[in-house]
Amino acid sequence: MTDKTSKPINSPPPPPRTVSGTVVHRVPGNSSNNESTFTNLIRRNDILMELKNLKNLNCKNIYILQSNNIYKWLGVIFVRKGLYMGGVFKFNVIFSEDKNRNPVIQFITPINHPLVDKSGYFNPKYNEDINIKTSVLKLLYVLNDVLSNQETFYEFKEEKISNKNAWDAFCNNFEFFDKLVKDCVRNSISDEVLYENYEIETIKFQKMDNDRIIKNKKKILDIYNDLTYLDEKSNIDSIVFRFKRAIESKN
Repeated sequence: MTDKTSKPINSPPPPPRTVSGTVVHRVPGNSSNNESTFTNLIRRNDILMELKNLKNLNCKNIYILQSNNIYKWLGVIFVRKGLYMGGVFKFNVIFSEDKNRNPVIQFITPINHPLVDKSGYFNPKYNEDINIKTSVLKLLYVLNDVLSNQETFYEFKEEKISNKNAWDAFCNNFEFFDKLVKDCVRNSISDEVLYENYEIETIKFQKMDNDRIIKNKKKILDIYNDLTYLDEKSNIDSIVFRFKRAIESKN
């Protein structure tokens, strides 16, 4: 009588572990490499989940795209109020392989701001009350606030300033600071900057004539009308799936 609990001699080995569908093979005699690979894949999965969670971002003037590099997002912010109103600033969100380190924002579009250094890196922790806690959502909220809300400037701590010249102008010669800001806003929407194809990967804008704009607008509205039956109970995966189907049906 055969023991039903015994394992057949020729039974296949257990399947390898996976993260988001990515197979993690174990290499005999190389456990450290296995753990490193698995940890790296978990980190990548965490970043993809952060991207999915951007649906909770209430800043509708910020747009984010995944780049070819899993550790970098491409972003742009359209500033709709405050000192930098009217500006369009491209930036990248850069992640570390270490999950305990905060993501970093680097501006691609030149911007004159007390919290942005000459290399474009943004310091979101402008006082001791700011705690990003590795959250991209919090980082983007702070970014929007410091560009859209002039009152936030009065919360900046001297030791947290990245651009001393801009900060000195704001504190001691506001008229001059306001001119510097207006200059960088105008520069951000100039054809030379807005439509520039940078060597590094960024969100790209393209000029379109009126006919092309009308055609694209109609296509978007048609797709939107196809999705009007979706209610608040629909989950995001369902929405994405139906949106893709709507696009395919239009092509």
